Amino acid sequence: MIKDKDQVPPLMAFFLITGAQIGVGVLSFTSVINKYAGHDAWISIIVAGIIIHILIWLMYKVLNKYNGKDFAAIHREIYGKWIGAFISIIISFYLMFLAAVVLRSYMEIIQVWMFPDVKLWALLLLIMPLIYYIISGKFRIVVGVCFLGVVYPFTLMFALIYPLKYSKITNILPVFDHSLMEIVQSSALAMFSFLGIGALMIYCPFIKESSKSQKYAHFGNLYTTSIYVVVCFVSYIYYSQHEIKDIIWPTLGLWKIVELPFLDRFEYIGISTLFFVILPNLALYTWGSSRTLYRVLHIKQKWISITLLTVIYFICIVIEGREKILLASDFITKIGVGLLFYIPILFVMHFISRKVKRNAS
Repeated sequence: MIKDKDQVPPLMAFFLITGAQIGVGVLSFTSVINKYAGHDAWISIIVAGIIIHILIWLMYKVLNKYNGKDFAAIHREIYGKWIGAFISIIISFYLMFLAAVVLRSYMEIIQVWMFPDVKLWALLLLIMPLIYYIISGKFRIVVGVCFLGVVYPFTLMFALIYPLKYSKITNILPVFDHSLMEIVQSSALAMFSFLGIGALMIYCPFIKESSKSQKYAHFGNLYTTSIYVVVCFVSYIYYSQHEIKDIIWPTLGLWKIVELPFLDRFEYIGISTLFFVILPNLALYTWGSSRTLYRVLHIKQKWISITLLTVIYFICIVIEGREKILLASDFITKIGVGLLFYIPILFVMHFISRKVKRNAS
């Protein structure tokens, strides 16, 4: 049973959802989703956001029926001890690998834009102790990091005002110039920017009166969707379609043109501040992974956390070069989208399980 002092108010669901969603993908997603829907890809962000709203609603429907229980306990009740444990372990490994891909993607940006000669292993050794410190303490520390990760980097949004004077609204005209299928395909690619919301079913028992947190979770997803739509819209009116498809990190290009009297390279500020954006990702994913394994294996979470961070460290070392990073991102996106749509399956299985038990009784 989780003690009251370890729980957080329902309002914190806003920061937990947003902290899990906004990450390093904010720098590159505009060129990725451009693949199918072109200048209409900003619409695919809205579609993806609506889908996530539906998935959050489904998650709360299940969570409210199993009051106070997390993913591992729900799996055990629906599927039984062994199958439930197997599914929970898969989700735990997915969160671990997702954390590794996010961290490796950020390390690549650091190496390309700021410190090309720095060794990857040295950068990782600086970050790993910080992540361990966050996830080895109370869950309130993870929530605090999510709070700072949402509030502190918000100032970067004002930097998007500067590129508007060089933009052309005609770059996104005519609107709805692509088919519904193309927009849906781009929405599938946009899902990478929303991955991690499944962790809600792991940390929900740590939220006081969790049923009251649902509206804040939806507000969090709405906020994230709005951020992505704004970034996408500014990028598409600033870049032409021929330009954006060949740019790896379009958002960094938007920051690069910002000129201040006291600062020559604003993108350095953006990249540095982005660390406070990915830190909630890393904290939530690794904590969620370790918490799930603890609930299944009943090994001290401290030792599980150390093991997971060691594995993440070596995964980041192995993923070397732009090509491998893209392959890893593509792989985790496909797995992540599959697990997102596992939520409706869990919802159906929950109904079947309860009906079978009710008939048996």
